[in-house]
Amino acid sequence: ISPPNAEVPFCCLTGVTVAHGSMWQLQSMIKEVTGKNAILAYAFYGCYCGLGGKGRPKDATDRCCEIHDSCYQRLKYYGCCAKIVSYKYYYSHGSVLCGELSCDCDRRLVLCLKKNLYSYNKKYRFYLNLCSKPAVQSQL
Repeated sequence: ISPPNAEVPFCCLTGVTVAHGSMWQLQSMIKEVTGKNAILAYAFYGCYCGLGGKGRPKDATDRCCEIHDSCYQRLKYYGCCAKIVSYKYYYSHGSVLCGELSCDCDRRLVLCLKKNLYSYNKKYRFYLNLCSKPAVQSQL
């Protein structure tokens, strides 16, 4: 397998999925790597999965989404619109290969979600408005 930044001819990769588009690619990548429907399983999960994010992550799955939000924020700081930038990724034998920075954020997310499937808890689905910013600790 070639490194993520290398051009890999599609015809040379067997058992590989290729996708285009940003949120569409993320959704596709989540389904392929975790086996879960991205919208039903993660769109409103915990305090960080989906739009927005505040408070303390509810579990390791939610923490993956918090880290992903931070990754997107870093890209936004440098002028990259990670949610709309199109990219290609390749998924083969448990590895996600890609070259774009927004894809790397998504790749890290899906691998984190896969690693933490054990922590996924249905009670945190559709967990809307039940998260708040952590209390500011005074330094006395």
